Amino acid sequence: MRDIDKAVAFYTEVLGLTLRGRGRGPAFLGIREDASHELALMQLPPDALGPDPSRVGMYHFAWEMGSFEALDSLHRRLLSSGTRIAGYANSPNSANVMFLDPEGNEIEAIWEPSAEELERARTSGKPIPQLPH
Repeated sequence: MRDIDKAVAFYTEVLGLTLRGRGRGPAFLGIREDASHELALMQLPPDALGPDPSRVGMYHFAWEMGSFEALDSLHRRLLSSGTRIAGYANSPNSANVMFLDPEGNEIEAIWEPSAEELERARTSGKPIPQLPH
């Protein structure tokens, strides 16, 4: 991260992670109480190149949401914060939103219903919920 303070603010205020620790360089964040961290943000120089999908390196990562309601709540926070939305996948078996963090890293939040939820949707003829876009 070129601006680690801005990144920490985004990951805590918009995504809801908790800052678990902060060294002279890295910041450690997460949601689970039983883990020291689930995400480590590393400080880079202000002139470091941004993410590039044509290079080796992290371009995209995903978080699986526990319910459609959790995904929908996150989606509303993303929209209200002005976060740049990168897109949505059209899938009859899941719902998602892809968005960019302040440094341009692509993140996907996805909800994949259980086999039972998919079967209920199939037998009812009602599709699984999708995010408005």
